[in-house]
Amino acid sequence: MRLSLSGRTSTALVFGFGAFLSVVHAYHALSHETLATGTILGAVVPFGLAVAIAAVPIALYRGDRDVVPVIAAWVLLGAATLGVVSTAVVAHQFVEGVLVAEALFVVAAAATGGGLLGSLAGWYDAQTRRRADLVESLQQATTDLSAATTQQEVCERAVEIANQVLDLPVTGVWLYDDETDALVPAAVANPGQELFENPPRYASGESLSWQAFESGEMTVYDDVQSVDGVHNPDTVIRSEIVIPLGAYGVMNLGATEPNAFDDLDVTVAKLLATATRAALGRADREEVLRRQRRELSRQNERLEEFTSVVSHDLRSPLSVAKGRLDLAREQYDDEDLQATADALDRMDSLIENLLALAKQGRTVGDVRTVSLADVAETAWENVETAEATLSTEDEAIDADPGRLRQLLENLFTNAVIHGGETVSVRVEPTEFGFVVADDGPGIPASERERVFEVGYTDHESGTGFGLPIVRRIAVAHGWSVAVEESESGGARFEFRFDGDAAE
Repeated sequence: MRLSLSGRTSTALVFGFGAFLSVVHAYHALSHETLATGTILGAVVPFGLAVAIAAVPIALYRGDRDVVPVIAAWVLLGAATLGVVSTAVVAHQFVEGVLVAEALFVVAAAATGGGLLGSLAGWYDAQTRRRADLVESLQQATTDLSAATTQQEVCERAVEIANQVLDLPVTGVWLYDDETDALVPAAVANPGQELFENPPRYASGESLSWQAFESGEMTVYDDVQSVDGVHNPDTVIRSEIVIPLGAYGVMNLGATEPNAFDDLDVTVAKLLATATRAALGRADREEVLRRQRRELSRQNERLEEFTSVVSHDLRSPLSVAKGRLDLAREQYDDEDLQATADALDRMDSLIENLLALAKQGRTVGDVRTVSLADVAETAWENVETAEATLSTEDEAIDADPGRLRQLLENLFTNAVIHGGETVSVRVEPTEFGFVVADDGPGIPASERERVFEVGYTDHESGTGFGLPIVRRIAVAHGWSVAVEESESGGARFEFRFDGDAAE
């Protein structure tokens, strides 16, 4: 509750009301020839209370004029309430035939008491409003912190919020530097920079800031000059709040006068520090991701160079060898030449698979909802399956269709190679993903992890790249893959969308 008046108008209104009551009570006291106990209680004490009511808005206007309209509303409400009640009592007594002497002064005394109680209620209401408004402003301002992408930017925005929103001008953030084992100034609000030409560094064990950082506990100092362990005994800072920011550092809020911080200042400082620590954590994780992306970009560049070498420097002489072999086979029909042709075909297959493995990467691009059965049937058509059979059960899943098709092609090829031309393969969804199972000879339990290693194969026509490619594609989607025994004793590859995708 507050009056829709300015602080100045509200101050004048309450002052005038208190002054009026003061005049009434002064007249009441002076109208008696002697200051008897009744006169003191009925006139002098109310006079003092009325003077207090008149003085309250003037004192508040100088310090915090925004609260005056709130207090003014409560003063008038309290005075009106007790004034009306006392008037009703006096009127009732009059109707009953009891004449209340000096009825006007009774009503004035009651109104004075109500006004004083109203001022106390108004002060409490104003502080509650101030706390709520300050916390709301802080919450709105700290959304800025979530947009900061570096720790330096987080620190700069945090001290700006403390300065402009919370009106805590001497604020700074010190971050821990593990190379020097010290707290290094990261950002200091502009008013604080005027006090310190060069903000200090806090080495291990030599300051109040280091004590808070090491203990992990917030500390409030009403007068730092009376405390042992101050970094600079001649500092102009008298009051200080030191709040640790976890492993990142500390936030310091200072003032040049002692006892400068009340409970509300401490509360909002803690809220700001909590938001700052969370933002520093986000920025730290984003910086790690940026480094990883830069490293991945460099790896991709090296991969491009590698694939270029493989594509050109290996395939060119391979093509020449195949051409010369074809000429030789036109003149001679020899088993050794056929063996050479088989070896060159195998080398070509190895190069093709090596390039496929290198290009898989660890991310997928065109992820969308696809039909598991449709992709499986398309993959089956791209594989030489002879008399093998495929059965499917449909389910809509989120995947890159091209990468999923390649995954299934490799599994189908693997099933035909190991299970023979009449192997049966089934693709079906599960509660957490999907499986690809066959009725071939299966994979021994001791070999089920090794089959995903690059180059591992137990078949003379295998390249050792098919299943590693399968795992790469699964990991790129965020899936896990495990090989087990199918119901018919064959191989069963289970893909889980909620599993651990780490290779």
